[in-house]
Amino acid sequence: MEKIRPNYPIKVLDKSLSILETMLRQGSAMSMTEISEKLGLYPSTTHRILDTLKHWGYVEQEPNNQRYQLGLKVIELGMAKLHQMDLAREATPYLKELVNQCNETVHLGVLEEGEVMYLAKEESSQTIRMISYVGKRAPLHCTALGKILLAYMSEEEREKILEDRELPRLTEKTITDKRELEKELGKVREQGFALDREENEKDVRCVAAPIRNHQGKVIAAISISSPIFRIDKNVQNNLKKVLIETSEKISKRLGYKEKSQKEEKKEVETREKFI
Repeated sequence: MEKIRPNYPIKVLDKSLSILETMLRQGSAMSMTEISEKLGLYPSTTHRILDTLKHWGYVEQEPNNQRYQLGLKVIELGMAKLHQMDLAREATPYLKELVNQCNETVHLGVLEEGEVMYLAKEESSQTIRMISYVGKRAPLHCTALGKILLAYMSEEEREKILEDRELPRLTEKTITDKRELEKELGKVREQGFALDREENEKDVRCVAAPIRNHQGKVIAAISISSPIFRIDKNVQNNLKKVLIETSEKISKRLGYKEKSQKEEKKEVETREKFI
């Protein structure tokens, strides 16, 4: 998004923020001369601004070579923003956009006491809809949302959840064997999405994708649910595509750093084998 210039810019503040953004993009320590040349500022101006930013903790100076890098105060500000962000509120515009694209019911789910809890729901305009509501809980092992949450948690955490838990059969297609479930979760991690093939509810299929936070940790999942009579192979492939695109947009909104082009290409190639 293009930045709109303020009506009454404060020059010294403008220069100060330009210095911080330059250091952020650089990704490594910079000398005062490098910063001055990059921004076209007088060295004396750059020095005064850096000295003030250093006083407030926004930059730090390396003792061995006097180069400048971003300070902990910048991290503190970023974390404060992330903590203030409400997941459901931030995701809702993207969920609405997804419903407009696919006209099927969309859910946002999180892990809650060993189950999936629906944190948000956007309904389609279809006459036949999914019976669900915000706050409802569902099993992990037989829902697409649950498979995502299980697949991307640590092995230790997953074992803790599953060790003393039965895998109840809700339909004839429900996975009830833990070894079979582990195979399924490995496939989820490899392909980057999860499927519910009438495993939780007869005649209903779902596809889900992960939501990551600024650390890259999967903290939630989004899904598209539809009766099987509205899904053929082409429709299913399209649903996967728009769902993954939306999950990536939400993750980016939450501060997740995009993968390198090489990593992204490899992931797309892997995903296309399954779509």
